[in-house]
Amino acid sequence: MTSNKKKWTALAVLLLAHLLTIVDIFIINVAVPSIQQGTHATDSEIQLIVSIYMIGLASFLIIGGKAGDHYGRKKLFLLGIFLFMVTSLGCCFAKQPGLLIVMRFLQGVSAALMSPQVLSFIQVLFADHKDRTYAIGLYGITIGIGTILGQFLGGYLVGLEPVLVQQSWQYIFMVNVPICIAAIVLGKSCLPESKDLSSMGMDYAGSCLLCTGLVCLIFSVTIGRDLGAAHCLVSLLLSLIILTAFVLHQRDKNRKSRTALLNLTLFKYKTFNMALAAVALFMLMLDSYFFILTLFLQKGLQLSPMQAGYFVVAQGLGFISASLLTAKLLLRYGRAVLIFGVLMIIGAIILQLFTFYHNGLPYVRLTIMFLHGLGVALVLPSFANIAISGLTENLAGNASGLYVTVQQLFGAFGIAITGAVFYHMVKGGDNFESYYNAFLYGMGINILCLTGVLLLLVLLPKSSLPKGD
Repeated sequence: MTSNKKKWTALAVLLLAHLLTIVDIFIINVAVPSIQQGTHATDSEIQLIVSIYMIGLASFLIIGGKAGDHYGRKKLFLLGIFLFMVTSLGCCFAKQPGLLIVMRFLQGVSAALMSPQVLSFIQVLFADHKDRTYAIGLYGITIGIGTILGQFLGGYLVGLEPVLVQQSWQYIFMVNVPICIAAIVLGKSCLPESKDLSSMGMDYAGSCLLCTGLVCLIFSVTIGRDLGAAHCLVSLLLSLIILTAFVLHQRDKNRKSRTALLNLTLFKYKTFNMALAAVALFMLMLDSYFFILTLFLQKGLQLSPMQAGYFVVAQGLGFISASLLTAKLLLRYGRAVLIFGVLMIIGAIILQLFTFYHNGLPYVRLTIMFLHGLGVALVLPSFANIAISGLTENLAGNASGLYVTVQQLFGAFGIAITGAVFYHMVKGGDNFESYYNAFLYGMGINILCLTGVLLLLVLLPKSSLPKGD
């Protein structure tokens, strides 16, 4: 095998692992009603089962990247895959919602060990600008494929007869095992040893403070509701205390050394702050959108898991289709593309509210989902470029890590907050009107978030936007 072939084979292995981390965010959405029924989880517990994976992933992404630089990217990548396999098996055989929540969190942590190594390896393997651009393009397309595959597999696997397991939802975690084994075997032979001897030390204390504070915060808006107002308030206050301690710890670390988890200099850049706020609002909308849409389709419209999966497959196809054109459109039309994309998403949501209530034709509904995906693809990829525009080279790495962390965190917050409103509005009702009313309020929150994104796009400095502006 030539060296050129080997690096593209290595990329395939890396993208396979990256695909796993994306699939496991979406595969669980379609299976939510089945998991809730099978584990007897409360509404709050099922929210936590979905969102805690993203908390584990977000809390350790930055330190996972630094650990790869320090100890070796290949070692961390293989360790992450192995732990992902073990925790997937743990999720598969978790019969109690509490144990499933713990295993989902650990699954997110294992994903945080391997996920940062993917982009790092791409930088190492592809020195040629043209090859690297193509590799990054494949990396982006993998996200769209993961969205589609996750929803499709979720619907398909939940519909299977439980032959190897007691309940069919367990298949959504079991399917990870053979893929992880293949990635470990191929990764050992294809991936080169790689590390950065000049990498900074790791801020383990900062990571633990951040993780503990975020878990308490998510706990307060999910499980805390079931335990009562007192428990919810205590958990919320505890999270604020811990997160305040994290900020003070980071400030002290920044003053004394370069080993802080976050470089606070980043927050002196107005464009970075605005881009971070925009992606936070966008992710508050996006992940909660998928969560409550799945609940509404299966419980409100009484669709099967497979039928519900088709809707998000249509959305994913729209995302991939637009991803192929977004770069060219941005260079030509600039900010107008982003604003048009946000308006397209808002329009798609409004059309959904209308067609779902008035029993629209299936192909019309699927077309609307496709348009929603087009809008997301026109907007989301640009936030990362806007965030790092104008930053010095020494801040780019930390900015990228923080950006991805914020994406995951606010996706989890969206599920927790909007999901809480959704369940509150259902109020124990088990009919179409109850679920539609809850869906209406949830989509109202999403439109409010998108309105905030629109405002930020208008206020962003022109120098941070594509050339077409």
